[in-house]
Amino acid sequence: MYEKIRPILFKMNPESAHHLAEIALSMARRCPLFFNWMSEKYFVENEKLHQKIWGLDFKHPIGTAGGFDKNATMIQALPSLGFAWGELGAVTPKPQPGNEKPRVWRHIKEESLQNAFGFNNEGVEVISKRLDEIYPFILPLCMNIGKNKTTPEYKAIEDYKILVKKLKNRVDFFIVNVSSPNTPNLRDLLNEEFVSNLFIELKKITNKPILMKLSPDMDIEFAIQIAKIAVQNGADGIVATNTTVDYNLVKNPQNRGGLSGKVLKEKAYKMFASLAKELFGKTILISVGGIDSAEEAYKRIKAGASLLQIFTAFIYHGPELLKTINEGILELMKKDGYNHISEAIGSDLNKI
Repeated sequence: MYEKIRPILFKMNPESAHHLAEIALSMARRCPLFFNWMSEKYFVENEKLHQKIWGLDFKHPIGTAGGFDKNATMIQALPSLGFAWGELGAVTPKPQPGNEKPRVWRHIKEESLQNAFGFNNEGVEVISKRLDEIYPFILPLCMNIGKNKTTPEYKAIEDYKILVKKLKNRVDFFIVNVSSPNTPNLRDLLNEEFVSNLFIELKKITNKPILMKLSPDMDIEFAIQIAKIAVQNGADGIVATNTTVDYNLVKNPQNRGGLSGKVLKEKAYKMFASLAKELFGKTILISVGGIDSAEEAYKRIKAGASLLQIFTAFIYHGPELLKTINEGILELMKKDGYNHISEAIGSDLNKI
């Protein structure tokens, strides 16, 4: 079905296509028969993939990545698309329009995207009211939180505190975003002092899990150091990675924004694997970036990922991809003699 729709969507501007899809998916509540049929078709339900993490039930490891549902309008469609959990946002305290358009481009031959959105969203007040209508949800919900573009660096922690206070009873966990390349000077906050103070302050506000998302462009040793500091000061997990500004990965790049998709695969895996060698068993690890097959997903799981995220590959391949990956993971587990995903997680690290 998606193969028939995709050529139409790909004739449109990428942001317009996403907006059209958002309108359609926001109708899930009003069209239960169709969306229930989609859930039955694409959602893989198997006890061997179930995990309980932070007291939350994840029916399989794959969730949406940040940017898929910026304003929490498509939540009810997540199971219909095959996802077992959802990352919403990024949300900022105040609404902001984001960067000038055009701000997202397809690299079709490379099955990748380049986006320079800049945290465009309706703001925490509007989004929190929308969440009131649906939370708690049947699947775990996470919120990606970021600072407003106009907030100076010395006040950045206050933005994150506002967001956690407002949303702590409306989502199940948080991902702190200080690694997007699309907000000026945001990545400058990836330093020891800021990260320490940030998690100390946020953990005073809520007991719900708070994770840190890292950039694939960081020096690996520095990334490990920052991740360790985050965990030492209360972070409940590490997400690797965000988009990259390594424009050499595509033939015709724009001069702004971050790249995601297939071209990020090698870089994202290298960063994740390096972090996992240091942190596996000490915190929960989530891998994202270039995952587009069961083999790649299973590779990340064996490297230490408890959970996975997909966005760009979904745009290119649709919900059938989720089913294919999950069923493929089960086959690969069976081949390796594993009866549950927990046995596979970090199995490559255990061999070292």
